[in-house]
Amino acid sequence: MRRLRTGLPGTLIALCLAPLPLVVTAAKGGAGVGQWIFAGVWLLFLGGLGVLMAYVLWTRRGTLLAFDAYGVWWRHSRERQAVVPWQSLAGVGLYWAYKGNARAGQKVMSLELCPYGDVDDADPLLKPLVVRDQPPRPGLSDRRYRIAIPMFASRRWGRELAAAAYARAPQLWFGEHERPYGYMGLLSSARSARDQVR
Repeated sequence: MRRLRTGLPGTLIALCLAPLPLVVTAAKGGAGVGQWIFAGVWLLFLGGLGVLMAYVLWTRRGTLLAFDAYGVWWRHSRERQAVVPWQSLAGVGLYWAYKGNARAGQKVMSLELCPYGDVDDADPLLKPLVVRDQPPRPGLSDRRYRIAIPMFASRRWGRELAAAAYARAPQLWFGEHERPYGYMGLLSSARSARDQVR
């Protein structure tokens, strides 16, 4: 619901503003070719942006991250969900980085799940989460699952997220570690804006 409240107004604004130059140009009557081209480009750009935002909001409406006694659940819908069992993990922790100035307090976060063996590339829901990065501590694999936490979720629920993961698997917890901004690369930019964490 929070994602819808923050994303829906922008989507509606983009969709409402998209045809505006076209309407104004048509109302003028004697508009030149340049004005029609501008109105068309504006319509395609803002209309396409609005449609894309609406599509992302709709397709990610059921995405959530949850913990229970069995493991870490990553759900995209009632029909599509995956779980990483605690007993398959050798380490769990949190990475974070400030976005821009540290005084602004804006953080990006990710939950790091380090398996004993190799990661499960066969699961289509878990495969996009697989990253190769320096091990957070000796003895852990450099390939692991990284779940990006949206910025609005890390502001509101970051502490609760870390506490919930620690409470379920304190023996696996390797702590919270600061990283330079951009450490998540394309993974965070492609997914953090659209995933909901509960």
